[in-house]
Amino acid sequence: MESSHSVGLDRDRCVGCTTCIKTCPTQAIRVKKGKARIMEDRCIDCGECIRVCPKYAKIAITQPLEVIRKFRYPVALVSPSLYGQFPLSIDIDTILSGFLELGFKRVIEVARGAEYMGHFINEYLKNVPSPRPVISSVCPAVTRLIRVRFPELAEHVLPIAQPMEIMGKLVRDRMNREGYPPGEVGIFYISPCTANVTASRNPIGFDTRVIDGAIAISEIFWPLYNIVKGLKESDVITRAGSKGIRWAAIGGQAKSLEDRYQSLAIDGLDHLVEVLESLSMGRLQGVDFIEAMACTGGCVGGPLNIENPYVAKEIIRQRCKAKIEKPFDELEDTYTWQDFQWKAPLGRQESLLLDSKPEVAMLKMEAVDDILKKLPGMDCGACGAPNCRTLAEDIVQDQADQMDCIFVFRERVASLAEDMIRISRKLPTALPQKDEDE
Repeated sequence: MESSHSVGLDRDRCVGCTTCIKTCPTQAIRVKKGKARIMEDRCIDCGECIRVCPKYAKIAITQPLEVIRKFRYPVALVSPSLYGQFPLSIDIDTILSGFLELGFKRVIEVARGAEYMGHFINEYLKNVPSPRPVISSVCPAVTRLIRVRFPELAEHVLPIAQPMEIMGKLVRDRMNREGYPPGEVGIFYISPCTANVTASRNPIGFDTRVIDGAIAISEIFWPLYNIVKGLKESDVITRAGSKGIRWAAIGGQAKSLEDRYQSLAIDGLDHLVEVLESLSMGRLQGVDFIEAMACTGGCVGGPLNIENPYVAKEIIRQRCKAKIEKPFDELEDTYTWQDFQWKAPLGRQESLLLDSKPEVAMLKMEAVDDILKKLPGMDCGACGAPNCRTLAEDIVQDQADQMDCIFVFRERVASLAEDMIRISRKLPTALPQKDEDE
C-alpha cells in the first residue's frame, strides 16, 4: 500500500549513522540492521530528518511538475514563502506570471488565504470561549505533533482550515460556478515543506480533499526562474497585501491579531516542544494565541525551499515594505470562519501508547521501568533508538532486545568470558599422548 507520508528513505544511501533519531520530535525513527526505519504511525512529516541527514538518505515524496498535464485546467496555489526565494529585482507579479508560462491556467496567492484566516482568528478569539491559549493550525506538522505527543492539548488547536485549504476551496467553488468541469480542474500547492505535502493528501479535520497535489518549491524553482528572469511584462497583478505575505515568516500571524490579544510566536521544534510541555503542565498563563511553526524562521525555513531561511526572511520583510495593508472587507468574497471549520475533531494518535487498554498499559509501564533500571541511561543512540527509555519501550513491545544496548552486550560478553575462564580452570588437563612405538 502506498504511504500517505511525504518523507521517505533511500536505503542505498542510508549508512545507519543514527543522526536522524536524535532530531525526530516524535521518536519515529529507529536504526535496525544498519538502516534507518521510519515508523509511519509516529511520523508527522516535519522534515527534520531530511534537513540533518548527512548522506541525504531522507527524501521528500512530492509530485513532479509534469503532473499538471493530467488536467485541462491546472491551478497553482502559491505559498508566499516562494517570494523569499527570488531576488528583490524580480517582483511578485512577475513571479506569478511565470506560472502561466509553465502551463498553469490560473495562479492563486495563498497569502490571500492568510488574510482571510487572520480575520477568522480574530473572530474566533472574540466569539468562542475555547481554552486559552488557542494554538494556530496553520502548520500541519505542529497539529500532528500535538495529536501524537500532546493529545491533552488538542482542544486548544484552532479548528479552522489553513490558508492553503481556504484558497483551494475558494478557487474550486469559483471555477465550478464559472462552469469548468470539476474533473478537469487540478489544484496544486507549491509547497515549502513536506508537512503541507502530506496535508494536501490527507487534510486535518476534513474527510475530503480540495487540493489534487503538491509540488515542491525546490522542484519548480529553476524552471520558473529561467522563465521569469526573461519576462518583460507581468500578466498577473498581485492581490494580496503585506498582511498576508508576511505569514511566510514567523511573526506574520501574530501581527494579524487585534492589539487586545496577547500572542506568542514560536519557531523550531525544540522550542515548540518546551512551550507545549509548559502549557501541558499549566505553567503558561496570560497568552491568547500561539503562533507555532515547526521550521526555524517559519515557512521560509521549510526543507523544500532553496534559499537560506534568514536571507528569505529578509527578502519577505523587504517585499512587505512595498505592499499596502489590505483590510478584510476588501476581499472579494464574504465568508465566516464557520465556513472553513473542521468537520471532525483533532483526536488522539495512539502511536505513543504502550497499549490501548489502560490496565495492560500500566503493566507494560512497570516493565519499562524495570528494564530501564538495567540500562546505562546514557541515551547514546547506539542501539538504534533515540534514548534508553524508547529502547525499553521497544523491548516491552517485542520490537527490540536488551542485547541491542552495546553496554549491556559488552557486560554480558565479559560475564560469559569470566564464566568460561572459571569453567576452564575446573576442567582436567589433557593427558600426554603415548608414543606409537610403545
